[in-house]
Amino acid sequence: MTTEEARDLVQKHTLELGEHFESVRVFVTRASPEEHHDTQAIDNGTGNFYAQLGQIKEWLEIQEEYQRLWAAEHNKPEEE
Repeated sequence: MTTEEARDLVQKHTLELGEHFESVRVFVTRASPEEHHDTQAIDNGTGNFYAQLGQIKEWLEIQEEYQRLWAAEHNKPEEE
């Protein structure tokens, strides 16, 4: 699949989801078919941009907090 075909596929599914939801933002990655050892990132969205942005920010904050809690739990000094 070419890069253009991949972008078209992501856009197609974004629009299909957009028929059922207020806002949609889709992120995908894959090994780039044109460049060896590179990762290609594609994103597409529809609907309320500020709702998309808010959802992304909220998701990032939650994931970062999970990481902090996990690190705190797994990096405790061992009790003797």
